[in-house]
Amino acid sequence: MNGATNSIVATPTGAALGAQVTGVDFREPTSAQMRERLLQIWADHLVLLFRDQQLNDDQLLGVADAFGGRQVAGSRAFFLKAGHQPGNSTRVAEKAAITVISNLDDSGKLTPDAGGNASLKWHTDNSYIEVPPSGSLLHAHQVPVEGGGLTSFNNQYMAYESLPDDLKQRIEGKHIRHDNVRNTTGAFRPTVKPPQSRADITGPVHPAVRIHPLTGRRALYLGRHYEWPSSHIVELNDAESEALLAQLWSYATRDDLAWTHSWKEGDLLLWDNRCAMHARTSVDHTQHRIMHRALVKGEAVVSAWA
Repeated sequence: MNGATNSIVATPTGAALGAQVTGVDFREPTSAQMRERLLQIWADHLVLLFRDQQLNDDQLLGVADAFGGRQVAGSRAFFLKAGHQPGNSTRVAEKAAITVISNLDDSGKLTPDAGGNASLKWHTDNSYIEVPPSGSLLHAHQVPVEGGGLTSFNNQYMAYESLPDDLKQRIEGKHIRHDNVRNTTGAFRPTVKPPQSRADITGPVHPAVRIHPLTGRRALYLGRHYEWPSSHIVELNDAESEALLAQLWSYATRDDLAWTHSWKEGDLLLWDNRCAMHARTSVDHTQHRIMHRALVKGEAVVSAWA
């Protein structure tokens, strides 16, 4: 059993967030003492890297349970509605709480058109549902050799803290309705009609700044933003909302707040969706990239305006 906390070593990346953690083998059960130690390291570093983790899906879900429980991704319902079925699709895993992220089509062949090849803009996983996941686990099964697919993360505590005082005042009490009609590539979800106005964006409303339930710190919470009509500030008109969001995104995505990870097979990354965003570079469509993701169960968003 993973039980001795003195075996755990966390080595910071030296960037604004992130640490590599050694001394843990998630094929073994995790003791309560080690779980508490890992939760503290996660709170300190926001993104954790575990190398050489050869896990099956049940073991990956066990890691999610250790960090707070598992949660089914909001995108699964869209794929099922579009006719993708577990066992007959590379996009829908047999286990409901597993998401397969790959550049293969449903027949298992590489394709230039697969969404898994596209670059992904900065975003937060599943902010378009009422209770977003607290964290995401991504496990590398196959990765391209010098073929892209690098994942970057940024620190949204520091993004909020870097805002000028007048900008902090301008966003005080503001809320964002999150885009639920597009996926992370910006493409419209299966069976969804393109929106014609902000009224067609029917995702939940979250505060522009949230309080992390464990650290008590404020973090910007922008989710994702594509061309209008998309996520917007509900208290402002379209022009005011777009202008203010553009300012906030410019602070949220500063280079000095980021760290980029280059994947190896067996890598397991855990990041905190409550205080970090992530992005991905494009992938060489001639090489396989297959990842399995599990979401860590979330709690109701704690508003900074409460």
